[in-house]
Amino acid sequence: MLELLFQNGIKAVTQGDMVPVLPNISSNQAFDLTTFKDNIYQYHCCTDWPSKIGVVHPCWFAMQAIQQQAQLFTDKAQPFKVLGLVHVANNIQIKQWVNDTANVTITCRFGQVWSHPRGYMFNVLSTVTQHSSNQSKHSDNTNANADADADAQVVMTIDSHYLARQDKLQTASLPAYPVPLIQAYDESEIVTSQLPLPSDLGKVYAKISGDYNPIHLYPLSAKLFGLKRHIAHGMWTKAKTFSTLTKQLWADAIEQNVSPPFPQPLTIDVQFLQMLYLPGQVDIRMQDNGGEVFGWVVSADRPKPYLQMRICKP
Repeated sequence: MLELLFQNGIKAVTQGDMVPVLPNISSNQAFDLTTFKDNIYQYHCCTDWPSKIGVVHPCWFAMQAIQQQAQLFTDKAQPFKVLGLVHVANNIQIKQWVNDTANVTITCRFGQVWSHPRGYMFNVLSTVTQHSSNQSKHSDNTNANADADADAQVVMTIDSHYLARQDKLQTASLPAYPVPLIQAYDESEIVTSQLPLPSDLGKVYAKISGDYNPIHLYPLSAKLFGLKRHIAHGMWTKAKTFSTLTKQLWADAIEQNVSPPFPQPLTIDVQFLQMLYLPGQVDIRMQDNGGEVFGWVVSADRPKPYLQMRICKP
């Protein structure tokens, strides 16, 4: 964590004198999910995922990928100052659900850079590759090709978008970041009302995820970084929202212990729209349009959603 705090990027970029270029680097880590049994169980409890169905919450892999991305962010060729990066969007495409005994490799690499009214946007692309169960995989952080195994299959992709805020920019040849479409939720239904978010939610999630960013832990530590008090982790909010919507959409299949109870492929796209302060209370709303399902996390005192989720069904 300390290494991330002191990663100041490339001076010519952060001072607005050079167009940022992302380095062509990657990070691989292998996971035998049987050895993560306790962590996965704790994650499912924290995010209210039905563990009995035998498949791992897709956001668990995103959580691991985000921790792994630290290896990319601390590379000296990475152009942006890490302190102050804002995770603004996260897209997960599920090609195949992963059971809790699988062997997988997560590979992370930089994507592209866009110009943005508030600075630069860039993304990190992660793939989850599943290996045949009879092969032994060992965790490493090298640049070995995760697809070298002939029996490997990409089962999930994760696209994380970050805002690097700065005033002076060099945007020659950079495309403009597309403005996300935020849907009105007036006609949606409330599926969870006044969900309590305790003050220690950030500490609980940090123990499970390894994300001990001070802005999520205590009011005082968050104030040191310019916030009025600490905020919930965005990826916890995404995971909790997806758990809630799945129980509405596929309740019968979950009750009948169908495994997996959810269709595939499936896309879970989220925009993080504003900070969710702790403690607090929120409503989770849903609108099922058939092939697309929208979800929002809202509160009575703030008309703008904290989060918008779009689930694309086959």
